Amino acid sequence: MTQLFRQSFAGAARLRHARVFHPNGLPLSGRLHPEPEVEDLFGEGERAVLARMSKGIGTPSGLPDVLGLALRVLDRDDKPFDLALATTGEGLLSRFLITPARGWRSARYGSLMPYRLGDRSPVWLFAEPKPGLPSSSSLADLAAHVRTTPVQFTLSAAGLSPRLRKIAEITLHTVDEGDYRTDFFDPVMNHPDDVRLLPELVGRVRELAYSGSREGRGEHP
Repeated sequence: MTQLFRQSFAGAARLRHARVFHPNGLPLSGRLHPEPEVEDLFGEGERAVLARMSKGIGTPSGLPDVLGLALRVLDRDDKPFDLALATTGEGLLSRFLITPARGWRSARYGSLMPYRLGDRSPVWLFAEPKPGLPSSSSLADLAAHVRTTPVQFTLSAAGLSPRLRKIAEITLHTVDEGDYRTDFFDPVMNHPDDVRLLPELVGRVRELAYSGSREGRGEHP
């Protein structure tokens, strides 16, 4: 059954000649500035980060879509720590639901699944953009904006209460010619040893979808 599930995503990626979800995106790079309470996960001081802002279904031009924000941060051991966030609500129930957004300016991103960070209680992660992004969901509009103005996010965590607690600030810009690039983000595989996506069974199913999609488009970690 697991192999069948994986192969279904591989087949869909081959037919689409792209990843099954979030086929169109804009690569970015920048820095993450963690709050002191999470430096045990990310390391001290600012950290290098690679990112991809994307459209989940790939709707044309500025039509509403489920928008995505994928991040790769070098953790305290300089190993990849990947986060894959999509537009969701922030309420106790709506945080489980992906939500189409009308534009980059109004998009609010969440992890859908909770994380256990070290020995802390499980939390959901959220990213909110600073003001100024395009009001449409067009990737061309986003790319034009980023060529002149960095994109900034506040990364926050919340438990079962709706109160958000800031854990980092992120600043992203266009990928320079000499910057390291990646189009491969996998939050199930790439994380510190003491970080877990919960429930782990759902994480394993999610990894089958990721690996199947990569196989279908001939991409390997």
